[in-house]
Amino acid sequence: MSPELKQCLAEVEPAPEPSAAFDGIQFPLSLEIGQQAAISSSAEFLYLDQQAVLQAGVLDMRRTVDVIGEALCLFETGKCRQPPKIVLRDGDDVASEDRGRINALFASLCGKERAIGMKWIASFPANRSHGLPRASALIILNSPDTGLPLAIMDGTLISAMRTGAVTALGLKYLAPRDSRKVGIVGAGVQARTQILALVNELPQLNEIAVFSRTAGDAKAIAEDCQQQWQAPVVPAESIAEALKDADIVIPCTTTHVPFVRAEHIKPGALTVQLSHHDSEFGVVSQCSKIVIDNWDVVTHRGTVTPAIMHAQGLLGREQIYATLGELILGRKPGRESESERIHFVHQGMGVEDVALAWSVYTSARGRGLGQTLKLWEKPLWV
Repeated sequence: MSPELKQCLAEVEPAPEPSAAFDGIQFPLSLEIGQQAAISSSAEFLYLDQQAVLQAGVLDMRRTVDVIGEALCLFETGKCRQPPKIVLRDGDDVASEDRGRINALFASLCGKERAIGMKWIASFPANRSHGLPRASALIILNSPDTGLPLAIMDGTLISAMRTGAVTALGLKYLAPRDSRKVGIVGAGVQARTQILALVNELPQLNEIAVFSRTAGDAKAIAEDCQQQWQAPVVPAESIAEALKDADIVIPCTTTHVPFVRAEHIKPGALTVQLSHHDSEFGVVSQCSKIVIDNWDVVTHRGTVTPAIMHAQGLLGREQIYATLGELILGRKPGRESESERIHFVHQGMGVEDVALAWSVYTSARGRGLGQTLKLWEKPLWV
């Protein structure tokens, strides 16, 4: 465990001893925060396109899990500032998101020093028919001393990887011990980083069954993940086939119509919800434990199943067993029985984006990647 995280824990009393899950890990975030460029009157910043982000190691899931794990500990111990997520869409109803929406997420983290930034991420489902990604993102990191930009970078892969890493952390504490099969519905970018998380955290898996409405997409992701990561991914012909006897169920779609039924989920299974209203109420209500990233984040947009249940008076904050941060810190145990169904919901937080972006930024600087740009030679007015 890093000295910075131990210091965070020491300042929060009373609390149980933290989990040993991160003992011995040197967190990249703590080590890298504060390695900032000297203040310059020309306001130089580093521009990182997606290729530079890749070369900086964004697809290193183990490092990402370390970074996100510490960020969640900092958040849980009050070492972060995170305003509510802003959602821009062209209508008031959830259905308008099918036409596209843009989210803005912000955070300030206090590890060894401060990291400040924001993510601006668009989600336009129709893009895929034009050969473009559904989601595209920009991340801006700012100097904690001057507020001037330190980096502007492609955030598309950073966003996808941090989502996978949060699932990986959930698996560490909540997955059945002898998990053998995972069922995934959806074959987009999110499915890929979920699979990368699975093969990193649960190498004993025998099967990752993927169903997609477009059969070719399921086949393509299976072949690609087998080749890249030796992941045991196989295409499924139906949702029922993908989820049958699954120890872990992960829907990765943009739908607002639930397709995961309570009868799909066997006793002892873990369901992971990271998108919208893809699971019916019974999936949640039959679980022994509900674990979340953060209650305000889960309920803010009102699009995920527990948020809809809360709005209808069917689920309260008191029914939430724990946050992921509480599990990492050892304040509550994770899975305690191989027979308990557990529902894990995470909707994405700015602290995760800024933490991982900062790690990528410092890696890029150390490797001489990216392009240095200027806002000005000298400011017109001061």
